[in-house]
Amino acid sequence: MARILLADDDDDMVEICSRLLPRRGHEVILARDGADAVAKAQECRPDIILMDMRMPESAGGQVNDRAGIEATRQIKAIPEIAGIPVLALTGHMMSKFKENIAEVGCVGMVPKPIEDFGALLALIDRHLGPSSPP
Repeated sequence: MARILLADDDDDMVEICSRLLPRRGHEVILARDGADAVAKAQECRPDIILMDMRMPESAGGQVNDRAGIEATRQIKAIPEIAGIPVLALTGHMMSKFKENIAEVGCVGMVPKPIEDFGALLALIDRHLGPSSPP
């Protein structure tokens, strides 16, 4: 169905998505930090990106609360991939953080930990557009 770039450093999240998204027919491409997410978005041209907001900026780096925001900003600055929808994955639900997520171009936000995987799938389907079968 769709190529989904999952940019997340949380092992549990990676395991859950790597198991459940393919059952829905999706291909999962993994990135474990912000720099890898930008590189894989350019290389693989996914249909949608699930972007953790709190992860390392680069391999071996410290976890940073803004790494996902910065990676999304970089992706949206590259014309060839700027149109890929980005869903923010975050445990931060403060209004200022929500504003930052919207400002960089995320089309939606999914609270972590994910308690309703069906809701995530519905959000993914909604942002894949009419050309993608449900």
